[in-house]
Amino acid sequence: MTKRVISGNDEAFLRREGLAATPAVWEDGQRIDTGPGAFEWWYFDAHLDDGSTAVIVFMTKPLLARNGPLAPAVIINITRPDDEPGAGEKLSAFLHHPPAAFSAAQDRCDVRIGENWVQGDLHRYEFHAAGDGLGADLVFTGIVPPWRPGAGKNYYDEELTRYFGWLPAIPHGSVEGTLVYDGETHQVTGVGYHDHNWGNVGLNDVMDHWTWGRAHVGDFTVIFVEMTTAKAYGSQKMPVFLLAQGDRILIGDGAPLTMEAREMQPHPSKKAYPNMLDFHWEAEEGSVHLALRNPRLLESASLLTDFPAWKRWLLRLFANPYYFRFNADLELRVDLPEVQAVESGSALYELMFLR
Repeated sequence: MTKRVISGNDEAFLRREGLAATPAVWEDGQRIDTGPGAFEWWYFDAHLDDGSTAVIVFMTKPLLARNGPLAPAVIINITRPDDEPGAGEKLSAFLHHPPAAFSAAQDRCDVRIGENWVQGDLHRYEFHAAGDGLGADLVFTGIVPPWRPGAGKNYYDEELTRYFGWLPAIPHGSVEGTLVYDGETHQVTGVGYHDHNWGNVGLNDVMDHWTWGRAHVGDFTVIFVEMTTAKAYGSQKMPVFLLAQGDRILIGDGAPLTMEAREMQPHPSKKAYPNMLDFHWEAEEGSVHLALRNPRLLESASLLTDFPAWKRWLLRLFANPYYFRFNADLELRVDLPEVQAVESGSALYELMFLR
């Protein structure tokens, strides 16, 4: 019997979760306990004017280890600027800490993992993360207001007890501060994104794969997602879409979004990714089209790398979870009653295989 995914996008789910249509500050605080089965992370992604990038994640436990006890960690990924030796090379630190090193407020974003911390209020975030020769002291300031699709949750049982939650607190914002790598401190400015995820389901149990991306071109910000559930849930397509112009959200309903992937490129992981990717949103009020071309592979990694070698071999008998991250050329076409535009630029997106 096929299981059903229940999307919390209508007014009844807002009332059930005690939410207003507009996100509140407490929603970026701790949303779930840290015991077995639960996971939570606060994610920050910056693209900087010197060509470097930074991804910082504060988490209660690794993605594929949710059934274990609290195992707080901070991830720091930095890529060097375009004009430095080793341009584009990724520098990484995975900073594990004992359970006692973790604390988080429930009424706001205030997370501490050892000497690392992040604080914010849905508009301005400041954090410090450092270890293994890498560091980031950055301030994110929102330009596009915080948003979520409906209640921001998908439920995976009829009792509405098993779920995955998502809050894009800063869909697009400015970034300034410092990065530390190669023994030096670098002043940086740029743009960034912050979201918050939590839940109590194994994503590899309920999801087969997803494509998730974001871009800022011209005066427009887009977030585009297509999730495909596991076969037990009918391989259901679950789209999410945000279109904003300046600081005004134009579209937040993802239901009309469809995705087409073409010209599949094989990869040594035995996975494949598309060289041509199109997202099309169409409703009575108009249409939006995103054409992604010339994908440049920024990162490819097995999700099993945190496990011992003997366990990786055993787990690969059952699954081969794999992550791809790309930068691609983007053409955005907007045809709405009050807004008609064509813009070109670049888009960052990921393809996550959980099986």
